[in-house]
Formats: sequence, structure tokens, C-alpha cells
Amino acid sequence: MERRSFIRIMGVGFAAATLTSSLSSCSTRDDKVDYGWNGPSDSESDIRLKVLAYAILCPNPHNKQPWFIKLNDSQHLDLYVDQTRLLPETDPFARQIHIGQGCFLETLTIAASGLGYQAEIEYFPQGEYSNTVVENLPVARVVLTKKTAINVDPLFKYILQRQSNKREYDNSRLSPVQKSQLQALPMAMQTSLTLQDSAPEITYLQQLLTEAMTIEVGNKARDLETIKMFRFNDQEVQKYRDGFGIEHSGVTGIKKFIIEGFLLDREKTEKDPSDFGKQSVDMTRSICESSSSFAWITTEGNSPLQQVQVGRDYCRLNLTTTAMGLAQHPMSQVLQEYQDMLPLQERFKQHFNIKAGQTVQMLVRLGKAEKTAHTPRRLVSSLLIG
Repeated sequence: MERRSFIRIMGVGFAAATLTSSLSSCSTRDDKVDYGWNGPSDSESDIRLKVLAYAILCPNPHNKQPWFIKLNDSQHLDLYVDQTRLLPETDPFARQIHIGQGCFLETLTIAASGLGYQAEIEYFPQGEYSNTVVENLPVARVVLTKKTAINVDPLFKYILQRQSNKREYDNSRLSPVQKSQLQALPMAMQTSLTLQDSAPEITYLQQLLTEAMTIEVGNKARDLETIKMFRFNDQEVQKYRDGFGIEHSGVTGIKKFIIEGFLLDREKTEKDPSDFGKQSVDMTRSICESSSSFAWITTEGNSPLQQVQVGRDYCRLNLTTTAMGLAQHPMSQVLQEYQDMLPLQERFKQHFNIKAGQTVQMLVRLGKAEKTAHTPRRLVSSLLIG
């Protein structure tokens, strides 16, 4: 079959599989492979490794998992950016990478509370670098202190459930109670959350985000950066334990088996990614048109520290929407800082009266959808250095 056939098959049921439940239960995945979503093993006694087993489950760009950990004394660790896991084409200044660091720290902090520890965070203990480079300096120092009485963060029980749900949603809007609950979330200083669900503005966002994806896939280097993280089959998932595949967009069962076994081919896709790019635009249009509630997080500046703090806020937002039974999916293309995207980004900011000195750090869609398979995670041991 030709790749155009793949596009038609994916388009028919990308977001909500139309297969029967018996077919949907079929999978080529080896269920014996532990992709990290069970938390730490019962035999683990090192509190640092236990909290890391939760922290690695946090949201992060392209599921790159861009973290290095240096273990110091028995209750002390340093977090670094893994500079081999950057996204220079789509995230040229590592803004999203630093947001991913904040997500890691917030998940770690929540997990620590659930395990009876307080996590004290010191940001950039050896100095903060600029927002145009990534230096080999720790993003944060974490000290874990045992507490006989500690208030367990209520979001702890949702760490193993949280996901970025890429399915089509049901076009439902948030209720007034849900909007009030999200607006009441405590945010870092100089950080604000905007919710948007008015019909005209949703139509505008649907068109804008589809155009943003069209721009993103209009450059082969950017396309190849994404394709590098796309997992074409279960063998790649098991080998790399990062990235994302069609299963993580809700394609399962016999459809997944056919697409991965007969239609997907890494060598051909990397040689000519044009079909892959067209597919991405079609999917973006489809999922945006299924969504009637969007939200974004804005900061007054754009320093690495603010980016890390936004990551902590974003992580709490994602865990909170999980607790509320809502699906959440980041739509970050229009926020990228490469030159091609800047004119569209400026149009977006002007349309919503976002000031010139403000930075929209995260933009998501919210709604209702069936859960998808979790994206894989690497072993905690692969994060450790020194």
C-alpha cells in the first residue's frame, strides 16, 4: 500500500477508534515491558530514586525527557538539562526544555509529600544563565527532608494517571464551576492563566493553530526533528523508551497493527517527510475542530527561572485537569521562537491583547476524551550522572 493510503486510514479514525472493543484490545506491545507508569518498585529504599521514579512521568516537550540527575548525599540531588536532548529546530532557545525542568521539579515535590518528605528547591544554585543558551550548570538543587507530619499534596494520587491526550475531544466547554476551579489555581509570581471558550475566538484559534502546524512542517529540518522522536513500531518504543507513536494518539488494535506493520517506514519518511507533514496538518485541524475550550499561561518576562516556574504551574494544571476528569493537550507550535513562526505569533498576541513584553509559555486545549496509552519513560538509572 502507498503512504497516501496510510493517510486515509489514519484520517478515518485517528482520534476516536471506531473498532469494536475486542479489536481495540489487540496490541503488539509486550505487556511485560515496564514503561515506568507503576511508580517506584516496592524494593527501592533510596528516597531520591523513589521520587525520581515519579518525577520522570511529568509532561515534557516531545517526550525528550531532557534531564540529568547528580546524586549527592543521601537526601540531596541536582537537576541539570541533558544537552544531548534539546530541540534546536523547534525550540531554539530551549524555552520548552526549561518548562520541562519545572514539570519535573513539581512532580518530584508532589511525590515527595506522598512519601512523607518535604522537597526544598533552590533554583540555579550556581547562577542563572541567559535565556538564549543552556549552560552546564544545575537548574535546581533539591533537598529531601523526612517529616513526621506532612500534608500530602492531593495531586499525588494523579501522577500515575496524568497524560497529554492527543485524541479528538467531544467539543464540550468547561462548566462555570470547572472554570472557577482552574482560575483559582495558585500560580507563580508574574504568571497568569487565561481560559477561552467563546465561539468566535475558538474558531479563530482552530484556524490559527492549524496554520501554525502548516508553518512548522514547512521546513524539512523541523520535520525531521519531530520524526526523530516518532516511534514507528513497538520495537522502537522498547529500544528508546521516549518519544511518541500512533498508539499515543489513540490508534490501537488491528488498525495499529496494520499501520505499523505495513504502512509506516522510517527510512522512506525521513527521505521524504512531506506526507508526514500533511498528515500532521490534517490531524491538527481535526483535533482543534473537536475542541471548544483552550487555555494559556502567560508570564511578564521570559527568563530561565520564569520558564522553570511556569513548568511547575503547568504541571499542576495538568494534574488538576486530570483530577477533574478533563483531557488536556499542549498546542505549542504558535509559541515557537524560530523566525518563520514569529509573524503568526505576533498576530495571535495582538488578537488577544497580549502585551509586547509578555510571553505566552504554554497553550493547551481542554475537553473530554477517552484515555490513550501512556508515552514510555526511560529507566531512572539512565538519568544519573557522576
